[in-house]
Amino acid sequence: MSYSKDDQTYTPLPSIQRVFLQSMAAEDPDGRFIIVDNIQVYYKVALPPEDPMELVDPLNPYPSNIQKKPVIVLLHHFMGNLYTWRNHMQPLADATGLPVVAYDRPAFGFTERLATWEENKNPYTQEACPDLLVELLRGIGYGDRRVVIIGVSGGGAVAAALAIKRPGYVQAIVMLAPAIKPQDQARHILASLPGRLFIKVALSQYIPFTSFYHNVESIPEWETVVRPCYRVPLTLPNFYESLGHVMRYFRPLEIMEHLHIIHRHTPVLYIAGDTDRYMPGNQHPQAFLDMTRNMPEGTMFEWHLLSECGHLPQDEKPREVLELTLDFLKRAGVYQPRCSE
Repeated sequence: MSYSKDDQTYTPLPSIQRVFLQSMAAEDPDGRFIIVDNIQVYYKVALPPEDPMELVDPLNPYPSNIQKKPVIVLLHHFMGNLYTWRNHMQPLADATGLPVVAYDRPAFGFTERLATWEENKNPYTQEACPDLLVELLRGIGYGDRRVVIIGVSGGGAVAAALAIKRPGYVQAIVMLAPAIKPQDQARHILASLPGRLFIKVALSQYIPFTSFYHNVESIPEWETVVRPCYRVPLTLPNFYESLGHVMRYFRPLEIMEHLHIIHRHTPVLYIAGDTDRYMPGNQHPQAFLDMTRNMPEGTMFEWHLLSECGHLPQDEKPREVLELTLDFLKRAGVYQPRCSE
């Protein structure tokens, strides 16, 4: 802690972990940090050319646009980070005229990994994820806007949970291979000490999991750029401990029981790959049928299956995902197309 004789006050110094994470992320000038619920969260914002930001604080940009347009939020998958949206952030902002925000969820990427927390403030639970998203947007100046969420795998479940928790707040959802009904039995075993040791050995060799993809050779610069970028978090403080927390406290979000709220308020696009080995067989088609059962006529809840694509469509089929997303958001009334479109 720092001490001043003049004002007799103490100023706490940043934790070693926070300083280390900031130094590790410093190579990317677009990345920023903000404290949300006592967690240092790493995030990026992509802006359309006509929507500049006024830098009120050099460490924390706030938007100057007062038109209150919605903001697009991108949620990555389990074991992922915001790098997964490298092909979509700026193109989405340019095409829609809307700001686009992506951040590293707790336990992943460059976001701080808490070792302790206050009672009822566990950041590693599924229930905490929607609240963190709302508080993050409030902190960076988008608290009074509605949101459009694009979430992959578990990110899609968080999007649905927020739409249920705050009806009308989520203007539209794009789900990419959503894990709406994941199996959690193995997670309790992996959260144990022997399980964590096994995970450490396995992840050090196999992250990112090639089984998430149809064919990694179709991804440009896989070995030289993409794979190394996904592996960076393995070297960061408390990575394996926080991963154990995620598994230990994992409880599936209650979504299926409350789908009528989404049907009433939020258009949804469900995109899946035809060779998704994380959710094999007909799980995606069946999940879509379950989610649209008893749906009122006229509800906008659409389905698209991508060929030769695995569990991470944004990585394997970035152009197709972008085109499908823009078409859907345009028809859902999220943005008005430019005259040149």
